[in-house]
Amino acid sequence: MSDMEAQCARYRSKLKAEPFATIIPDRHPEVKYHAGIGLAKLAVAYQTWGGARGGEIYERTADGWSLLFRVEAGTPANELPWRVSQ
Repeated sequence: MSDMEAQCARYRSKLKAEPFATIIPDRHPEVKYHAGIGLAKLAVAYQTWGGARGGEIYERTADGWSLLFRVEAGTPANELPWRVSQ
């Protein structure tokens, strides 16, 4: 289990029925909902002096929530998972 996975684990029970959600342990509230994937990516990838703030992005599916991306705190912008997979 990665460090970010462990930090986000206790907040997963707060996920609700919205298209996208982010869990960011260093933000309050830790769980937020987003109308689009772009806003979710911006929330997790928000750059501080040390890189991305980190967190998890989920998509609502017929079976519940599905993890789309996990970003470790400090990840450089060019190493974000949606940029690497393009």
